[in-house]
Amino acid sequence: MGKHTIDPQISAEHLAGAVRFATVSNADNSLTDYTKFDAFHEYLKETYPLVHKHLTLEHTGQAGLLYHWKGTGKSGAAPLLLMAHQDVVPEGDLEKWTYPPYSGTIADGKIWGRGSSDCKSNLIGQLEAVEALLEKGYEPDYDLYLSYGYMEEVAGGKIPAETLRGTGIRFGAVLDEGGGVRAGSDYGIDDKGLCTIGLCEKGYVDFELSYTAKGGHSSRPGENFATTMIAKALIAIQENPMPYRVTDTIRCRFEVLAPYMAKENPELAKLLEKPDENLEKLVPYFKKDPALDAMFHTTVVPTMLSGSAQANILPAKVTAVVNSRILTGDTVESVKKHLEDIVPDEVEVRVLKGSTASPTSLYDGAIKDLLVEISGKIYGDVIPCPEMMLGGTDARYVYDLSDRVYRFSTIYAREDHHVHAANEFTGVEELADSIDFYMELLTRYGETAK
Repeated sequence: MGKHTIDPQISAEHLAGAVRFATVSNADNSLTDYTKFDAFHEYLKETYPLVHKHLTLEHTGQAGLLYHWKGTGKSGAAPLLLMAHQDVVPEGDLEKWTYPPYSGTIADGKIWGRGSSDCKSNLIGQLEAVEALLEKGYEPDYDLYLSYGYMEEVAGGKIPAETLRGTGIRFGAVLDEGGGVRAGSDYGIDDKGLCTIGLCEKGYVDFELSYTAKGGHSSRPGENFATTMIAKALIAIQENPMPYRVTDTIRCRFEVLAPYMAKENPELAKLLEKPDENLEKLVPYFKKDPALDAMFHTTVVPTMLSGSAQANILPAKVTAVVNSRILTGDTVESVKKHLEDIVPDEVEVRVLKGSTASPTSLYDGAIKDLLVEISGKIYGDVIPCPEMMLGGTDARYVYDLSDRVYRFSTIYAREDHHVHAANEFTGVEELADSIDFYMELLTRYGETAK
């Protein structure tokens, strides 16, 4: 078994088994096959009998799982909440998969399949750790909660959070997916890992832009095209981006990273050392790097278009769905106003769904130090660094329950795991390290109260 507490092959088989349940969520809830989730829940009961014997389980909504491990309370530490989600995105083009997406194939030292990385690796890693600690007779000196939502991939994971909110509990810390330890090579750090702790995430909102015209036969178009009007609106969006700003999290992030970046890109590194002063000079660099660009402003991009059903019909109504990821300081209302100000007056702007950016968690204290310490123990020397998540997680729904809601996955992904793409995987050794991390965290979390 080597250095690991649990045989990596056994854990790998457990994750592979979880992958075999096609727990795909759908924005139209009526189209979600909840029998897949029910079967997955039975699998968890069979695979983790001690968890289901010693922890209480509350079902939330149609498929949410909320576990509670009652501790002795001797440490005085506030409860800890670990989060993950059960649902996965659709498999996409089957021809692009080396192994069938729900086969849970283990090959070449990896567990392959949809959800193997996002996010069943976290869910299984947590349950493996709790089951192993129960086998050892361990009893925590604080309360532990495990929350597993089922609509994260369609931005609907608030149901378990609503149940937690009803208890009135305040958590000492919350850990959800994102962040974690990763290679520092992208920033010129060759000999250490980067221990990123996600303090916040951008907001998410979908807008519908629409224009209604007379429609008719394409042989007699006239001049009033609904398609042209929407095209003008989309061009206006591209030519009038939301303004760039520097948030506290991003400022702190580059205070850490800029000195290392100087080796390969000294000009950019020097600008990032003082981003507030150099914001205009940074814009050309943003245009070359979409990820860097997204850190400094609210993004707005068209993702869906709809017109007539046939080539020879002038559409009576044309719509475009525009997706925005909202930077801290902007709001759904301010982005809507921006759109209304730049698109043609005749184009209607309507909010479909969305939420403003999350608050920013505190980047200090014993739990943050513990995460960095365990990362160093498991993965070697690491450099801690705050981060803002560009995508969305279920953690957005629990910010009022703790001052420290962190995006921190415990898997050190040393290569692209193909999340949301074909051939998604997690390494067998990566999973084993992750379980060791959770076991260390769970046995030491009580120290954070001291």
